[in-house]
Amino acid sequence: MSDSTLDLLEKHHRDGPEFAKYMLMSGQKRFDASFWAAWKQWIIPVLGNPAVIADFGCGPAALLKLLKAFHPQAKLIGVEFAPYMLEHIDPKMFQVIAHDLHLPNLPLEDNSVDVIVSTHTLHELNQPVRLLESVHRCLKVGGRAMLIDWVRVPLPKYLEIQNETNVLEKDEAGLEDVFVHFMEHNRYAREDIDWLLKQLGFNILESVTLEKPQFARWVVEKVA
Repeated sequence: MSDSTLDLLEKHHRDGPEFAKYMLMSGQKRFDASFWAAWKQWIIPVLGNPAVIADFGCGPAALLKLLKAFHPQAKLIGVEFAPYMLEHIDPKMFQVIAHDLHLPNLPLEDNSVDVIVSTHTLHELNQPVRLLESVHRCLKVGGRAMLIDWVRVPLPKYLEIQNETNVLEKDEAGLEDVFVHFMEHNRYAREDIDWLLKQLGFNILESVTLEKPQFARWVVEKVA
């Protein structure tokens, strides 16, 4: 799966190195006050001392760098696969695991992590089961995961959000680009992920559509 995953990511990100730079520059905006309010409510109560926190699909480590400031004593782990993302991660600051999240054998011990966060990663996977299985396996009992991702919205709403007002005037390449990304960003409904999480044995503490309706957040707990 690894080669095809890289192909998928490179097509989805359009220009990988430039997208990595954008992810770094937009970190403060994406992880805003509402994110940290949810973090305080759901995540801080279950952190160990020292805390062990992993970011599955961490990109260029924008969130990990913010977490380093919030939790300077924590052990922080980044899991990423795209080379143009990995080159931005300093292994002196974080434990770095290069791994295709489509695959089950993530080299992280069972029941070893207090908290796992995964943002805008589920929609990049042709199937999210192995990622969610890895989350369940690696979390300690009582540990929690926070997931944030794109969810399905109708085509007119999606085009409005993306400011694609002239879609019918695009050439073949432009149309393909718009609709490839529409299908990726609309891969799963919130209820699809709810169902998978329940099937895998998670206790769902929160499943909400965010202020921008194309995004949702889940907070789940490993109970056994």
